[in-house]
Amino acid sequence: MVRNYERKTTRPPADRNLRVTFTRREQIDVEKVAEVLIRVALREAGTASAVGHAGDRLRALLGSQR
Repeated sequence: MVRNYERKTTRPPADRNLRVTFTRREQIDVEKVAEVLIRVALREAGTASAVGHAGDRLRALLGSQR
């Protein structure tokens, strides 16, 4: 579940591009890949990009009351 995080210091946000490198392996760590994708989507939530829209949808799903 997404935690509410309140920054204690006043520093500018890291505004940089995400770089991904490919390493061929026999098996992938599916949990790690899912974690990275979720983090990227939630970080980009609220932007006008396709990833931002996915992040908005994911945030709504995680925050909904069932």
